Amino acid sequence: MPRPRFQKLSPSRREQILETAAKEFAHHGFDGASLNHILGAAGLSKGAAYYYFDDKADLFTAVVQHYFFEHLANDAGLKIDALDAASYWPTFAELYRQAILHMREDPWMSGLARAVWKLPHEARRQDGPLASLYAFGRTWLEGLLARGQQLGVVRTDLPTDLVIAMLMALDEATDHWFGEHFDALGSERTEELVRRLMEALRDMLLPRPEARS
Repeated sequence: MPRPRFQKLSPSRREQILETAAKEFAHHGFDGASLNHILGAAGLSKGAAYYYFDDKADLFTAVVQHYFFEHLANDAGLKIDALDAASYWPTFAELYRQAILHMREDPWMSGLARAVWKLPHEARRQDGPLASLYAFGRTWLEGLLARGQQLGVVRTDLPTDLVIAMLMALDEATDHWFGEHFDALGSERTEELVRRLMEALRDMLLPRPEARS
């Protein structure tokens, strides 16, 4: 996570640094990206970079959180506490649709997604270099599921940690599949697949009839 002093920069300066880093990661992946190239393009000294971030993994985590959680959540109108039973699943679907739209409209967003999709499984471990990124995603997902359970639109008959594990495994498999096939898929086919995936996810998580009685 960026150090608090990063938040004291102006919004435009924060955006410039994050977008510069995002484009480097998009073109070269996490392992191939050069921190020195990012610093030079962003007009930062190495000392200044470590003033804001712990290392390259910390910067990558900040970039992914910014573009794939904050921006997409804003574009989809996702505020977890404001969701109700009628808006929960449509908003969830819109979040995924916005991700596809951004990746189609901005090539570097597509490249950044690939950088995430191609991360080795080892990076996701608790002691891996990007553990904080996956911990953040897990916490965010837990909050979204908890809200759905409060609203009665997400099943409660399975242990929450099991549901989280299932969803994260599904997400990993989906990421790798899209990483291999995204370029060959047209916009309409991609949106259709995302819609069907969301339908399958919703059907898996909806409360069972026997659980309602």
